[in-house]
Amino acid sequence: MAKKKRGTIGILLALFAIIVAGITAFLLTNSASPFVRRAQPKVVRQPPYTVQRSEEIPFSLHRALSNVESQETTTLLPWAIALDSARGLVWVAEPGCEPKPKCPATTQGILGQYAYSDSNFIQNFIEPIGYSSPLFVAVDKNGNVWFTQPETDAIGEFDTQNQNWNQWPLKKGSAPYDLTFDTSGNLWFTEWNTNKIGFLNPQTGQVVENPIPTPNSNPYGITVDPGGTIWFTENAPGVDQIGSFTTTPSGIIKITEHAVGAIRPHLITSDRSGNIWFSGGFNGNIGEFNPRTANNTVFVAFQGVCILPANCTGTHISGIDVDNKGNVWFTDSLSQRVGYLVPATGRVVARTIRVSNSHPYDGLLVDSSDRVWFTEEFGLRLSMWPASAVK
Repeated sequence: MAKKKRGTIGILLALFAIIVAGITAFLLTNSASPFVRRAQPKVVRQPPYTVQRSEEIPFSLHRALSNVESQETTTLLPWAIALDSARGLVWVAEPGCEPKPKCPATTQGILGQYAYSDSNFIQNFIEPIGYSSPLFVAVDKNGNVWFTQPETDAIGEFDTQNQNWNQWPLKKGSAPYDLTFDTSGNLWFTEWNTNKIGFLNPQTGQVVENPIPTPNSNPYGITVDPGGTIWFTENAPGVDQIGSFTTTPSGIIKITEHAVGAIRPHLITSDRSGNIWFSGGFNGNIGEFNPRTANNTVFVAFQGVCILPANCTGTHISGIDVDNKGNVWFTDSLSQRVGYLVPATGRVVARTIRVSNSHPYDGLLVDSSDRVWFTEEFGLRLSMWPASAVK
């Protein structure tokens, strides 16, 4: 009799364990809960494919910074850029095709390496087989280059010291876009298709995907402010919000959303005072959000609203960054303009690029010397302008 009871208890305990496991799996994959898992990167160790210039340029970290306007030819369609002033480098993500409507998943892109001193080309690193079009790019404190691959739902890393390629697969259909590091060195990124904010701990491989409260918001740009708070845009038509959250070591966060008016925010940055700035996409506007007062201000950069990209002949404000004087720099891809907004007066100063259909888009950054870096996607160029280049 005792043996029969013990057998019955064992069966009941096994059934209970199965039920608990099922409930746990449901909670982890439920859209209302963060999806947490530990991902092991797929490591590829191979020498990079290097393209040298016909006349090799001596490279030194100690070259004086140039304040002369320069343009350097890229190989594929250049998108985003990352500055590594500590090592004298500029990195360009070159996806090799337009991500919209969709790049072929087999497209191997390029990480282009350029000199921070004067924009001169150094070499290209072509992705290994199994990697896809790099879109946005960031550099960690060790000089390793991280990039998003929306076509194959993965985060990539290029270990510059050992020249290894590492890849972290994400949930299918996530389409990671922009990315940034927090003050602890953890990586945060937007997931365009699955409406989530992703987290990756490079040390442990832990991946967390946090759902955004507003459904189908299409998170696009992401940035960290001087206080360490992370901000992102919700780019879907009619949503018109930005979000913010305090980082955590676990990657599980609480997101707060802020309405910013009918501006359809695109990319996002902050100034030295912690004010948040974002580009207005197809409506020709630049938005400012003050976290201390929750006040929102919309500046009209250019007239000429585009309802749908196919109908656009006017403006598309995309890349955005702030210089040391507080001027807000931007790119206007449809009218081939790069310029800046003076917030105190609302004045806009811009210059038209002479190359037809150059399409300066998401790649724009201002360095610590107020030199402006931007990519020209269809013009196949990386450009560097001193602030005086736009008058």
